Amino acid sequence: MKTKLLLAFSLFLSLFATSCNFTETLVINEDGSGTMTLAMDASQLMAMAGEEMTKETGGERMDTIINFKELLEEHKDSIAMLPEKERKMMQAFSNMKMKMLMDPATTEFKFDMITDFKGVNELQDMMKLMKEVKNMQGGANEKDSMPDAFKNDSEVSYFYNGKKFIKKITMPAEMEQIPDSLAMYMAMFESSKYVMNYKFPKRIKSVSNSAAIISEDRKSVTVTYTLSDYYVDPKNMGIEVNFE
Repeated sequence: MKTKLLLAFSLFLSLFATSCNFTETLVINEDGSGTMTLAMDASQLMAMAGEEMTKETGGERMDTIINFKELLEEHKDSIAMLPEKERKMMQAFSNMKMKMLMDPATTEFKFDMITDFKGVNELQDMMKLMKEVKNMQGGANEKDSMPDAFKNDSEVSYFYNGKKFIKKITMPAEMEQIPDSLAMYMAMFESSKYVMNYKFPKRIKSVSNSAAIISEDRKSVTVTYTLSDYYVDPKNMGIEVNFE
């Protein structure tokens, strides 16, 4: 089951540009700990490419959870040989779980990547971590329809001190142009949504993004982007929230 799960996820990463919506949910507790979930709904992709996907994975319904701590233990020898930067990124998986629902009969195809943290400074770019999941399954290959699909050269950091929350996204001094391999998919990315839904233990006073929607209790904020924003100008996906 574990092998089939990773195979399904690897196939999803190769084809996801066709149509997929992402929801990044961050829940921060009073003590600064919390949970982040990156939910991916690729049900439309399943409806379009279901025959190929079910052929690759055996066609059975899968509804399961994988604990990445177990996978890290299985691959510890190969991980030890990685460069230091990559080893540190892999360590981010130690508190991570992945839920998957794949049902050919209903064309549901959903992944949730979930990680617990003691402080938001522990968090990394979940989109880039997904690429590492694929690498654990065997790495990218020349037949992948989207090489470097999760590469946008950005660095993401999080800050929270009870008075302020910041998601900061920085780019290299000279940002590379969108590679031709991705440029042809920009129209598809425009139809895919990337939703940030953040929940805090304190009431929100102000939000830097004018398009943000604040909940009635003023403890949650939601911002919706298109997936193309992640590649074209990811800095705009940063946000600062001040509390009462």
